[in-house]
Amino acid sequence: MFSYKKIFFSVFLILCACPGLFSQDHFEVKRLLLNTSAREMAPAFYQNGIVFCSDRKNEVLTSYVDLNYNMFTNLYVAEQKKPGKFEHPRLMSRELTTFLYEGPCTFSKDGKTIYFTRSINVSTSSRNKNRADTTFGIFSATWSGGEWANLTQFRFNRPEYNTGYPCLSDDGTQLFFCSDAPGGFGGMDIYVSRLENGRWAAPENLGPAINTSKNEVFPFLHSSGRLYFSSRGLTQKGDLDIFYTVKIDDVWQKPVPMSEPFNSNHDDYGLILNAAADTGYFVSDRSGSADILSAYSTIPTFTHCPDQQENDYCFVFYEPNNNEVDTTTFAYEWDLGDGTIIRALEAEHCFARPDTYQVQLNIIDKLTRELMANQADYTFVVSKIEQAYIHGPETVAQGQEITVNGHETYLKDFTVDQYYWDFGDGFRASGSDVKHLFVFPGTYSLTLGVTDKTDDKNESDRTSCVTRKIIVISPQK
Repeated sequence: MFSYKKIFFSVFLILCACPGLFSQDHFEVKRLLLNTSAREMAPAFYQNGIVFCSDRKNEVLTSYVDLNYNMFTNLYVAEQKKPGKFEHPRLMSRELTTFLYEGPCTFSKDGKTIYFTRSINVSTSSRNKNRADTTFGIFSATWSGGEWANLTQFRFNRPEYNTGYPCLSDDGTQLFFCSDAPGGFGGMDIYVSRLENGRWAAPENLGPAINTSKNEVFPFLHSSGRLYFSSRGLTQKGDLDIFYTVKIDDVWQKPVPMSEPFNSNHDDYGLILNAAADTGYFVSDRSGSADILSAYSTIPTFTHCPDQQENDYCFVFYEPNNNEVDTTTFAYEWDLGDGTIIRALEAEHCFARPDTYQVQLNIIDKLTRELMANQADYTFVVSKIEQAYIHGPETVAQGQEITVNGHETYLKDFTVDQYYWDFGDGFRASGSDVKHLFVFPGTYSLTLGVTDKTDDKNESDRTSCVTRKIIVISPQK
């Protein structure tokens, strides 16, 4: 099931002219210790750990191999002790394990329903009874009475072609999967079936924007609505690479490739990400065999950030203990210290910039402009609002590169050491000036977090953050 031929196929991608804009180099990638010399593949989130499939030798059942002499895969579970550290894997379920293929799999949000791939049509070699050829389909089971029970076949399984790689949406109403059924675009295509009145409806092919004449496999629907998958037909080098797309106005957009360290010059596939998109797992053979790698963002996550306030430097000046001058000869006049003179008891004024101004309220002779009396004289300090500050456009066109910066950040007794950005579309960056390009239209929450590094080892670095909206419009609008 996991043996792929490397075929070169050229296709223009939206990012080919601007590499580096989508660098995910703030992610740290590590090989998990649960890997062996066998193949470990297709991680799926489950409870406090992951479930994956592996063709490691199984001591429970007789070992069979496929026609390419690859061992069949079974499902294993590894509980996470702390971030990136897992207990020794164990067979996930004896009742779901056979001597042929199990996996990949997906779970309902409560972890009580599993959909998984399994062999459905088996023929053994006449020369070697331990060699078998299979097609595969999707099965489901529910957790009941301390075991997986109620095994059910997906109603669209067919013995004459393959159906597998299931991915269930968070709300349980959509099942994404792959199939080489007739009528597709070639190889394995990605389909979706929707739950209607408690029954899975006829599958829909995701269409030519995603599917090619080669294999598109390992779909994963993130809670943000981004669909991640791997493709051999969308790459220019023929290896499996990881892509993502979103659905806008009921249309799947042109897929975007992940950059390093997710994609490499080897097969990379099976990416899953947590809700914050700062922790994930995927599979790569960059080290010589199919291994599960962890990916952790090195950029800190900032939460509960207040909305950014705009500095307008506008004020109303009024002296409450003064009355209107009851004469046609005299008048109140405000000298606001920046060259602005306003003749009134109450004056509205917006300063151009933060500064210290000497503000006076005088009584003058309207005819001679002679100063008759000074009613108020004080130093007035105009300051920025104390906050981290995002400088950049509020509206941008889809595919247009923008620059944002944090130069106008103003925090008393706070020396900014690092600037961290979260663009709300799954991408993060660091630095005071950052370029970014939004691939898809929509409204995004742009967050800037700053840190003030302390020299005291006993104290934590101070932090502050702010957020504001940025609207990305399609070129047609």
